[in-house]
Amino acid sequence: MSVLKLSSETISAQKNSDMGPMDTLLEVNENVTSEIFDRPFEEGQIEEISPRIFSLKDVRDSLTIPSLNNAIYELGVVNLCWPEISEPVFENRTCFPKSYYTNSPKERLLLGYAENFRQQFQFHYQARKPLLLQAPNECGLQKMVCTTIRPTKLCYADTNTWQGIAALVADYFDYEPLTKPMLHPERIMSPYTAIIRRSGNPFEIAHVLVSWLIGAGYDAYIVVGCAKRDVCMAIRYRTMCPDIPDEREIVEEIPPPEEEPRYRLVPLPDLNSKYCQQMDKKEKDKKQSELDNIVNERLRKIEDLEKPPHDEIDGWRTHAWILILPGNMGIEEPFFIEPSEGNGYPLDAKQYQHLDSVYNHENYYVNLQSCAEGLDSLKYDLANLSCWEHLLAGEPFHRRQMLGVDTADKRTAVDTEKHLDVPASWVEKLDISADEFEQRYPGSHKVIHYKKVILEKFSPYSQRDGIVKRVKIFDDYALTIPLLTYEWYKNRVDKMDTVKIDHVKKEILEKFGIGRKDHIIKHVYSIEAPVVSVEGVRTLEFNYYARLDHLTKLVCTPLTFDEHYTNREDRLESRMIVYTEGTKMEPKRQIKDITETYGRNHSVPAKDDVFKKIFHIQENTIELYYHYAYNFVTNDSRSYTKPNLAESGGKILYYPEKTSGYIADPCAKPPRPLNIYYALCENMEWEYKTNKHIRDRESDINGYLKQRHKELTEPLLFVALFDTERNEAAKKGWKEQETKRAEVTEREKEAEIDPLAPYLARMFGSGHGAGSPLSIKEATLVREQCINDFRAKQLARQNLVQERFDTLNDEYKSKRLWYLANQFILTPEKESAYFATSAELAFKVHALEVRLTRHRDLSEPRFKMLRDYLDKHPLLKEYNRMRHYYGVK
Repeated sequence: MSVLKLSSETISAQKNSDMGPMDTLLEVNENVTSEIFDRPFEEGQIEEISPRIFSLKDVRDSLTIPSLNNAIYELGVVNLCWPEISEPVFENRTCFPKSYYTNSPKERLLLGYAENFRQQFQFHYQARKPLLLQAPNECGLQKMVCTTIRPTKLCYADTNTWQGIAALVADYFDYEPLTKPMLHPERIMSPYTAIIRRSGNPFEIAHVLVSWLIGAGYDAYIVVGCAKRDVCMAIRYRTMCPDIPDEREIVEEIPPPEEEPRYRLVPLPDLNSKYCQQMDKKEKDKKQSELDNIVNERLRKIEDLEKPPHDEIDGWRTHAWILILPGNMGIEEPFFIEPSEGNGYPLDAKQYQHLDSVYNHENYYVNLQSCAEGLDSLKYDLANLSCWEHLLAGEPFHRRQMLGVDTADKRTAVDTEKHLDVPASWVEKLDISADEFEQRYPGSHKVIHYKKVILEKFSPYSQRDGIVKRVKIFDDYALTIPLLTYEWYKNRVDKMDTVKIDHVKKEILEKFGIGRKDHIIKHVYSIEAPVVSVEGVRTLEFNYYARLDHLTKLVCTPLTFDEHYTNREDRLESRMIVYTEGTKMEPKRQIKDITETYGRNHSVPAKDDVFKKIFHIQENTIELYYHYAYNFVTNDSRSYTKPNLAESGGKILYYPEKTSGYIADPCAKPPRPLNIYYALCENMEWEYKTNKHIRDRESDINGYLKQRHKELTEPLLFVALFDTERNEAAKKGWKEQETKRAEVTEREKEAEIDPLAPYLARMFGSGHGAGSPLSIKEATLVREQCINDFRAKQLARQNLVQERFDTLNDEYKSKRLWYLANQFILTPEKESAYFATSAELAFKVHALEVRLTRHRDLSEPRFKMLRDYLDKHPLLKEYNRMRHYYGVK
């Protein structure tokens, strides 16, 4: 065997490499849950096997069958001698369609084309890696890669867009890196088997994704090329997590007016020193430059520390991903999709280094362009033969450039430009059930490790609390110092949607959907706050327009309790309560001050419209502040010292010296004492109602917290009415109906009709069917009665049908004679009525005639069946024995 090695051009492209065998590289499979948290040893868990021929070394092994098979595999030779496979077995699957272990004549012809194409390409481009034209499937039979694609249309939510399909594939499969990273995969099993296994290598997962994308209407292709190690090994702890929610506030900038005003004020002259401004700017720029240098240096050091280790085969790692070309489904620019991640990338993405070929279910295209300037510099016009070499000359039909051919006649055009096309796919339909789509993660749980982030995804109803996604953000690379945790929930009875846990501030934020009885939409509380007590740090926001009191927000602290309202009829906007700390004598906190604010009522003068009420409970005083009047810088106010009701016998007495006020308008008349007294009475009554309202509100919040604690410790999930798999009540009712239906069916089967039962009941009473056989006299009487009644009933039925037939037939004939006698003098309406009546009578006469004929034909067989039954009846045993003895028929 001759020595096989790469060309000098390829060898020179690999720096710092020797001619000996390369050391194996160890990687990590991030999709294995048990390996997620073992970060220091992640780089040494998957062993990569280096190629024996296609590598930077001389091959001096002796020629053996294993070495020859290895050379055939590494060079991508198409085997044109197909083995006979009768009982294929792959893992636990033994039943395969015939297309999986046999090649049709057209498939064999296509493989012959592929081998001829490979030899010519290898002759002209000796420095290029071998092409991936074929690969053995799970049955060990070589299949052309184009025939492995089976376009399939999914009918589930979010599967009409490439984002939804790519996310489904990324969630559905476990990623298996190639053990021989520089070579093509040793096998590419069918996408259907990959769906059953829920795992596959990059080529197998790419075949599933491209099949669903083409089925959805996209112009999608599988790309065979080279990529970075992190992409090939599905290592993501060096990349940012895309599922982290963006909580930055969106500031809407007011756009400037399109037209400048015609008249503008002349701006005031700028008297500041230009020189001083320039010097201040230089000083600020200098300080900012120093800060930027420090920040850039810090970022550079972090980037150097986060760089992946040196990869000796960088630029040679084989990988498969998806290319989407414009033209269909509103796609305007080509882009890539990474199947293992489900994300789209532009053509200049750095993780993709080289592109060898692309293919779909219609043709195979080899790239003839240089990738030295990046994949975005390539021309993705597959019809350009100077940039792309086609395996099949004229496929697909819509890409043919038929010059001088009349394309109006498609049959003539096809016959003129007739070429070999790709045969139908040998793969089964790539459909998944609704349960598989819902339980889209292998084992209903998937963990992905990003940079300082752990992303967990769960299938609906797989967890007791209904969680579907969790994002944990850490401050260090060892994942020991948590910063934030985001959780998303579905199908919860308490309508909880998301939870944010801030481990630094020790704060929890819960958000709820619309539909709760208490109409709460957000709950923020401290982790250290009491679980079921209002005396803690927490904020509750409500859906105010669904509440009768229009409560918008509650803010609670150990010594304060604030209420905020929106759009109330009494214009109350807020109520703020201040408490005093508890003592040994009175451990419960007591109300100190109550402050209420009100909106402006424009139908009332400002001097009579209260803006703020302050109730000093312990000081026994009340302060009132009124709204500002137009063009006033101060507002009216009044303060009261409440009278002692115990001394006055419960009556409110007015003392002018216990009230004082301020009037902003010096020209206004002072208020009347009676009005001041009425205001005092009204506010003292309002203070009593406010105190009662505060205690009731505290009780309501404590009740809510108890209910919320129960919802968190004993979560309940909502199940749809028609979900019989999870709805236990519906399932129980359905099973009961099935049981009752089965019992009725069983009873109907067991209930056998006995023609002698009426005669036995008439002679002996009911229940004789289980008694002893009848005597000969009794049996003769019963048998004769049964036979005579049967004959009489058959004759009566025949006479009834015959009578109805004769009556309708005579009527039909009489109407026919009437029409023949008057047909020339009939109006069109009467003639139409006659034809309608005549057709109906003719149909009834024909039906009765058929029924009478059928009755006559079946009477004799039915009578014979009755006699045979009576001859074998157990109660007529003695009678039948005597008949046979004497030979009576």
